[in-house]
Amino acid sequence: MQNQKTTSKNLNKLRQNAEMLIKNTQQKTGMRHSETDNLKLIHELEEHQIELEMQKDELILAKEKAEQAENKFTKLYDFAPSGYLTVSKDGEIAELNYSAARLLGKERSYLIKKRFALFVSSDTRVLFNNFIQNICQNKSKGSCKVKLLTNEDSPKQVLINGISGNLDGSCLISLVDITELQIAEAEIKKTNEDLIRLNAEKDKFFSIIAHDLRGPFGTFQELTRFISEELSDLTTADIKVMTTSMMNSARKLYNLLENLLQWAKLHQDLLPFKPQIVQLHPLINESLQTIMELAANKEIVITNTIPLNTSLLADSEMLQSVIRNLVTNAVKFTPKGGKITLSSKTVAEKNIEISVKDTGIGMNPDMVKNLFQLDRQTNRKGTEGEPSSGLGLILCKEFIEKHGGKLWVESAVGIGSTFRFTIPYGNVTE
Repeated sequence: MQNQKTTSKNLNKLRQNAEMLIKNTQQKTGMRHSETDNLKLIHELEEHQIELEMQKDELILAKEKAEQAENKFTKLYDFAPSGYLTVSKDGEIAELNYSAARLLGKERSYLIKKRFALFVSSDTRVLFNNFIQNICQNKSKGSCKVKLLTNEDSPKQVLINGISGNLDGSCLISLVDITELQIAEAEIKKTNEDLIRLNAEKDKFFSIIAHDLRGPFGTFQELTRFISEELSDLTTADIKVMTTSMMNSARKLYNLLENLLQWAKLHQDLLPFKPQIVQLHPLINESLQTIMELAANKEIVITNTIPLNTSLLADSEMLQSVIRNLVTNAVKFTPKGGKITLSSKTVAEKNIEISVKDTGIGMNPDMVKNLFQLDRQTNRKGTEGEPSSGLGLILCKEFIEKHGGKLWVESAVGIGSTFRFTIPYGNVTE
């Protein structure tokens, strides 16, 4: 309704102006137009007026749509998750959105006319400068990865995509933060490397175990076959020797399988870990009971010098397994008439250090270096041909680390070895 009133008012005004114009023209020229000519002229003027009004409305509507589109574009540009910048051919920032400012760690107003390269780390700045030069000079597009120096402790990894902009040599670039992606890719790469390493270790481990199982089983099988075939010709002494050998093979198999079972349970989180305050001296004596016969056969003296009132915080079953494995290992590599001594002392950071020292054949530095590596074959026969898989020492190391301690060895060829490990203690008095 309002538009109709406005149009009617405009038409009346147009009529008045047209009549005035005609009157003035007639006065100047001395000519008079007929009433019909005047009406026809006025009608034409009215039509033009209506067309102009319609064009005006269309222009107003087009302007409103353009403003809406501009506002929408501005919001999309300013608040886009990726950073967008316009950079001059000299590398100065001409325009940027909020995401770009956030990545650079500065206010937008501060960044205008600043050289973008100032925010690029020195080790990737040459790469960025070459990228900008190629985009701006060659009127092309490209991408590169750089590190941005920000207010944070570590630089951000950013992917930059660029394209040539206006004729003035500027270029339009986008910034995408790929820091987390790079971290994730590095973690995936490390995981893959770990899996490859673990698979190699597993294959080597199974090879070692198969080799160590074959020996005792082969002996056991051969003895049982011989007894079965030659029983009638065997004396009691012969049978005793053979059954003793079979018993030793069975003990070796049992110890190996027991270590293997414990190792498997530990790696599958099936082995319970229950640390408690334990008395060390009686625990070690209990652990040595199954080893004393082996030591006596080789005339080896085992001495427990740990004070009676020494206590520590440990899982008793794991600690007994560590003691048994270390002392059994010492017996294997100590010749007849040797000595094995167990001792302890308190060390810094509330730990107690336990030592198993022997007078055995010792090890060279290369053997010591590879001793606790699952994929390295460090096993060797004892002084009387006793087999050794190396699994017991690996199990010891993992049990000690489960307690928050560490295990290491000091050794010299022909002198002997000393295995030392630390365990957090409870109430220790010596």
